[in-house]
Amino acid sequence: MSGPNTFCKPERLCGSTQIDRLFREGNRQISVFPVRLVWLLADDIKGIQVLISAPKRNFHHAVDRNRIKRQIREFYRTSSAPIKEAVALKGQGMALAFLFNDTRLWDSSKLSERLQS
Repeated sequence: MSGPNTFCKPERLCGSTQIDRLFREGNRQISVFPVRLVWLLADDIKGIQVLISAPKRNFHHAVDRNRIKRQIREFYRTSSAPIKEAVALKGQGMALAFLFNDTRLWDSSKLSERLQS
């Protein structure tokens, strides 16, 4: 088990079958502009696994996509401890997907405020 403020390799959602399952079965979603959150609770997932996406269609430069993903990763890393505890108490696992939907870059503090809500 990782610490409260970490984002290590086992927490990353990898593999096309897991990602396909998240979007096929994970019909629960919250949309707070500029981010849409999709999640799936399941018994066969261990802990929390996270996918972060910024579309190439909206951001043609990899530098911009990487910046968005870095901002969302940092928000998740610093504020995920309560979610990790709740999922551990239920004995289930959770797959999360953060999907960035805007066509412009956001300041880190403003993006964190939106993600908190």
